[in-house]
Amino acid sequence: MTTAVRHGGNVVEVAARLGCRVEEILDMSSNLSPLGMVPGLKDELVSRIDELNYLPESDSSGLRRAFAARHGLDPEQALAGSGTTEFIFSIPECVPAGRAVIVEPTYGDYAVACGRAGLEAVSFMLRPEEDFFLDLDRLDSFVRKGDLVFVCNPNNPTARLTGSRALYGLVRARGDVVFVVDESYIHFLDSDSLLDFSPFPENLLLLSSYSKIFGIPGIRLGFAAAAPRLLAPFREKGRPWGVNRLAQIAGEFVLSRGRGYQDEVRRLVAAERPRVAAALAALPGIRPVPGEANFILSRTERLGADELGRRLIEKRIMIRDCANFTGLDHGYFRISLKKPQDNDRFLRELALAL
Repeated sequence: MTTAVRHGGNVVEVAARLGCRVEEILDMSSNLSPLGMVPGLKDELVSRIDELNYLPESDSSGLRRAFAARHGLDPEQALAGSGTTEFIFSIPECVPAGRAVIVEPTYGDYAVACGRAGLEAVSFMLRPEEDFFLDLDRLDSFVRKGDLVFVCNPNNPTARLTGSRALYGLVRARGDVVFVVDESYIHFLDSDSLLDFSPFPENLLLLSSYSKIFGIPGIRLGFAAAAPRLLAPFREKGRPWGVNRLAQIAGEFVLSRGRGYQDEVRRLVAAERPRVAAALAALPGIRPVPGEANFILSRTERLGADELGRRLIEKRIMIRDCANFTGLDHGYFRISLKKPQDNDRFLRELALAL
């Protein structure tokens, strides 16, 4: 059985070890909004805290309808969950497949979920000499009838974005394959989503995280969109009251009032990414990988990422050592973009640590 994956963002544990407050640590290891919680949500949650006295909607029907309306879907094409993780671990049990194909290096829980379900998983490896570009023609030749294919777009940790129109074309062309496309980070970019194309493919299961873009990872909120036929097993096996009431309130809030905040995050990422990537490239022994998402994967040649991480944690800065991503090693680390002053602090300390 595949074991659990170590993730970034264990800032509470690190703060306890260092004997400091969480707020004193600059956590660049977790790919969250650089602007924190969406404004107004805290007041909304506090004003409705008495709703914890009641059971939440058993199937989050109000939240599903809001998500479906936002993306032009039928409510029967949408499910709400306790983060996209809930769906990831249900997919191998709910979607029949001969094997899983995982486009890697990528988020490790896809392989963990397949391992726990006893589903054979094979890696389709992106090539470092191609800067981890996803060649859809090569993927098309690799997959076979009956496969379950996991694609993270933009990909974590490489930050590479595959054009949604081209990806949509491949999904439509390969009706003999079920594609799971995880768009957890596409909200950070001014880019098309597969939700923007019609008709919605019968062989597509799309995952959309709302915890990351709106700065609410502790709430756990995600959605799955698919044809009703694909979603039926999830409904049959899903837990009632799987989304708590605070998460339902938060989801309806960000769906109705979060657009302006999301646009602000996108503008910040669009400005800071090229600036920080250029500053990284100017440092000796650091080579950032070209990408588009709100995080940057880099290769370090002078120090391993493990040693670099130890030096930076002394300055209360966390980075993500990427050695436990399939296909990567301690030569790679990932940072998540923050506000300009935080990014500048990181760059200064990184230069001193090298």
